[in-house]
Amino acid sequence: MEKISEPKLDRIPKARKVSWITLRFIIALVLFLATLFVFVSITDEIVLEKEGGFDQAISGAIATLVSPVTTSLMKSFTYFGSEMFLFPAYVVLIIYYIIRKKGRLALDITMIGLSSTGILFLFKDIFRRHRPLDPLINNVTGFSYPSGHSFSSFTFFGILIYIIWHANIRKRWKMLIAFFLIFFAATIAFSRVYLRVHYPSDVLAGFCLSVVWLMISIWILHKTDRGMVGEKKRNSKVPA
Repeated sequence: MEKISEPKLDRIPKARKVSWITLRFIIALVLFLATLFVFVSITDEIVLEKEGGFDQAISGAIATLVSPVTTSLMKSFTYFGSEMFLFPAYVVLIIYYIIRKKGRLALDITMIGLSSTGILFLFKDIFRRHRPLDPLINNVTGFSYPSGHSFSSFTFFGILIYIIWHANIRKRWKMLIAFFLIFFAATIAFSRVYLRVHYPSDVLAGFCLSVVWLMISIWILHKTDRGMVGEKKRNSKVPA
């Protein structure tokens, strides 16, 4: 179904508007519940009950891919999920929208970034899961569950996807960019398992928690008519 821009909604029959809004709501609700269910299941079965079959099977398969060249490549990818990259990236994005006089959007990005960091450290401190014992890189500290690189990468690139999806560009470009960002974040998450600093369940939980938290954050922004949403109602598109 081709997406219809908001300025045209007034010319659409009311029944069609209601059905489209309902469809979007159902899709969002299913996605939210599915990712929440996966996160809760991983937490219960793997972290709390210590069922290791899932992690062992995937980690064993990935271990067959280890080589010096691949390890060097994975080290490069994992950098983009670290605070050394993501913190400056957030700062640049926030400053960009302040310069573009999109202060509310900049504030929303700041709020999501800070709150996601708090959520991540809260869950790590609650579960206190230790990392794998044979990492391929040194000086990796902190608890393992959920993966901070996975959670933070999907959160940051999820924000970019949300902004781009409301930008005034062609839909095929939106889909192409969204696919690339999701693939890039997934590669970062994969690198953490490859480098043996996280279990597969850690990075999968990080992805699920990111989806859940982003959807909650965006829902709150919609309800409070802030930043991205408030400007969208007035201008229908967010300048990229």
